[in-house]
Amino acid sequence: MKLKLVDIAHGGSCVARADDGRVVFVRGGIPGETVSVQLTAERAKLAHALVTEVLVPSPYRIPHKWAVGAAGETGAADFGHIEYKHQLTLKTQVVRQNIRRIAGAALAEEMPAVEVNAVAGEEWATRTRFECVKLDTGAGMYREASHQLIPVDQMMLAVSDIATDIFTDRWDEQISAGTRVKVVHPVGGNNVVVTERGAFYAPGVPGPKRIRETATDGVKSYEYQISPGGFWQIHYRAPSELLSLVMAGVQPEPGMKICELYSGAGLFSVPLAQAVGEQGRLISVEGSASAVKDARYNLRSYPWARAERGRVTASRLAGLVEDADVIVADPPRSGLGAQLAQYLGKLAAPRIVLVSCDPAAMARDVANLVNAGRTVTAISARDIFPQTHHMEIVTVLSR
Repeated sequence: MKLKLVDIAHGGSCVARADDGRVVFVRGGIPGETVSVQLTAERAKLAHALVTEVLVPSPYRIPHKWAVGAAGETGAADFGHIEYKHQLTLKTQVVRQNIRRIAGAALAEEMPAVEVNAVAGEEWATRTRFECVKLDTGAGMYREASHQLIPVDQMMLAVSDIATDIFTDRWDEQISAGTRVKVVHPVGGNNVVVTERGAFYAPGVPGPKRIRETATDGVKSYEYQISPGGFWQIHYRAPSELLSLVMAGVQPEPGMKICELYSGAGLFSVPLAQAVGEQGRLISVEGSASAVKDARYNLRSYPWARAERGRVTASRLAGLVEDADVIVADPPRSGLGAQLAQYLGKLAAPRIVLVSCDPAAMARDVANLVNAGRTVTAISARDIFPQTHHMEIVTVLSR
């Protein structure tokens, strides 16, 4: 099938229209190209496809440096065929389109203009963590949208100092085939390979119980201790980039009460606890038991800060957030959801700082918060996932 790609969609696919009128979402293309495609899924009014041949290429198309990461393969670097500056242009377009389509044209006009900005000069080799699956020899990753494992011999998205010997036969006797593996390059200490059996420095060499990470808000640096397999932002500059944006949005002062939702291991919690001081309060809520354990460890020097485990729902938050000066929320990809967003929007807190990793969920959450009485005063987006369609967005809303 021959198609003209006319737009970019949320999720990294291009948009085309087939001769029969169906909308086709195409992986591996660039808007403006004419391509031949293979259909991968079909429905009555839409279809999904993969580029098999580029007939008229975009001026922004470049050779993919890591073929196994391309769309249709693992998809781990599904934008790797696009010149980097144009990746940022397309991501900005996706964010703006989602705001206009989901939140509405009126809100899109009222909001500050948003642009997805790079966070480092490097376009590859930015990740301090990656996951793979152990094969009989070496390791692999799943083919995009399938359960098929593809052998992988390198990880071009990862920093050069990370332990890539997982792709050799070195770990074959230590880790059984089919095991999910996480490889971590912490800021402090040696690389670790993490499985359900624990962390290892090398085959047969037990790793640490905790690893050290750092972040800065542009003024002050902070240290963290987290479990080796615990969640931490994967781009080496992402923790500091996001922390700087959140602190600027919160504007913490001594004596404030701040409530932090989906707080993870405490990336924002530690600086916020320090900023409000012993006359203030920080209450964080997180659903992951391991993340709460890490957060409590990181907050152990701040008795005025409390990390609670539980689902982040309106009923769960009752009695905790009503008198907050600022609410910080960093929900999963699905976002806050309508009920929680409306509940938070109606609270008395002068500011809400929302961290979103999905532009569609962000647009839904912002629309619900605005409908509940909020105004968007700032919005910033950062490309902490170069070579992919993903991004991170920080939105500040005031009453």
